[in-house]
Amino acid sequence: MRAFASVVPHVTRRTFSSANITRNATPVSDLVLERDAPHGHLPSFVRSHPALWASIKTQMPSAIATLGARFHLISPQITDEEYARRSALLRVACTHPSVLSVQQTASSLPMSLQERQQVRELQETIQHNAQLSTIGNSLLGLLTSEYFHLKYPHLPTRVLKAFVSAYAGPSTLADVGAELGVLAQGVQRWDRTGASSITRRTPRGGTTSVPLLSKDVAAQSVRAIVAVLFQELGMPAVRGFVHSHLLSRRLDLASLLKFRDPKRVLSSTCKKYGKPAPQSRMLAETGRLSIHPVFVVGVYSGAIQLGEGTGSSIRMAEFRAAEDALRRLYLSELPDGSFTLPSTTLDASFPGLGTLPHSLQRAVASTSSSSYVPQPLGRSEVLHESRG
Repeated sequence: MRAFASVVPHVTRRTFSSANITRNATPVSDLVLERDAPHGHLPSFVRSHPALWASIKTQMPSAIATLGARFHLISPQITDEEYARRSALLRVACTHPSVLSVQQTASSLPMSLQERQQVRELQETIQHNAQLSTIGNSLLGLLTSEYFHLKYPHLPTRVLKAFVSAYAGPSTLADVGAELGVLAQGVQRWDRTGASSITRRTPRGGTTSVPLLSKDVAAQSVRAIVAVLFQELGMPAVRGFVHSHLLSRRLDLASLLKFRDPKRVLSSTCKKYGKPAPQSRMLAETGRLSIHPVFVVGVYSGAIQLGEGTGSSIRMAEFRAAEDALRRLYLSELPDGSFTLPSTTLDASFPGLGTLPHSLQRAVASTSSSSYVPQPLGRSEVLHESRG
């Protein structure tokens, strides 16, 4: 035992004092449990209605500060004024409008005056993130659509909208928000009782009412935080966030291209660009007289092969070959450094209220530009079975 104790390194114990902490800290001796009656116990409203209390209770300062650090909004270099302003904005960005109905329900409960004074959230004027999320949604649509419009110059308008929804839609924003801690404990204020609902569009163009879920709250909070980024750090920080956390994701874009009659669309496309009419040619086949035949068909425009497809019948192979040709055309992309984004010219006009952190300065310097050379306008796209 003595030999073992001799090889164990000596552990130095350090004593930490809270006297040096001046931001969001209170000495333990000064803590007064004003809201607890009696001391050491929760108010009766909290004990009798835990779901309502979990919905309307204010956010934890440490959780808000941690979230702000992940979004580069809070750092040790900022001033106390900036810290207070950004913390207040983050609290609003993480407050869903459904909290107002919860506060109204809690205020209508029979309670004594002393019980109401113990829960100051009942008399609070709550500010929610409805306006911030609208601004953030517009910024996300702007930065995402300009990127896909320049990177995929032959992309149809409907497919471009599908790309924007896939990369900046509610599901993606909810996943990004969950990864960055938007749903962490002590961050969100929303109706956790299940009484609130939201309206969604159905595939047929109608609307339906569905219960409010945590992923809906996370998506709206991310939109609101994007608006806070735009106000505090400017357009460069918002563009850096979109490119780093949204556009860097890998999605199967080919699955978003759906064609009813790809052979006809391909014929119209070749005619629009002045190319020879497409022709299908048999490249290979096996088992024509068997139960499981396989045909390989290639579609050509003159001597150039546009696409290739396989199938158990010749018509199926021709259909898939025309689909492959259209996907090769629409998904032909340009390298990232070969085009200039229009939003880079707005960096000087929208610099933000605060200084840009060092973690973002290098990324912004590589993408900012003072001039923009627009690309030539493309020809009108082919809209099959349309009157336009």
